[in-house]
Amino acid sequence: MIDGADGMPSSGAYAHRFGSLRRAYFLVGFTPDRDHRCIEANRVLRQFHGDEIKRVIHEITLLGGAVIRNPATDLPTINSAFTASVVVARCRETSSGGLRWKIRFDTGLAPDITIAIRMNRTNTRALDYDPLPQFQMRSNLLGLPRKTA
Repeated sequence: MIDGADGMPSSGAYAHRFGSLRRAYFLVGFTPDRDHRCIEANRVLRQFHGDEIKRVIHEITLLGGAVIRNPATDLPTINSAFTASVVVARCRETSSGGLRWKIRFDTGLAPDITIAIRMNRTNTRALDYDPLPQFQMRSNLLGLPRKTA
């Protein structure tokens, strides 16, 4: 509605000025009908994803590996041997209390491996890192159950 209103700044302008559209709503006492916690969680996970890609590349180089990122796709090539995609899998709790992660593969870029970062129960930190070769990517979505010790 904000973007469609004549004579009003765009929703992006409010988000820029107040840090987020949700924060602008809060300051004027408006409570949206929808639960926007998932939007905030997505924002945090996007930031985590960018930071984590940098960290993974840094760790590979510390171990003596070479990483070159394709400027067109941003896909890293490791040791001139294979490409890798890094994806973050949000933790979701089932109605029975089990934990599940849905891994969305970047099939359009066709990386040789996907490094899936599974998040902890609260989606605040990485639980583990699962390298998945392309041959396991039968579709663009994979559901993983919790690993048992």
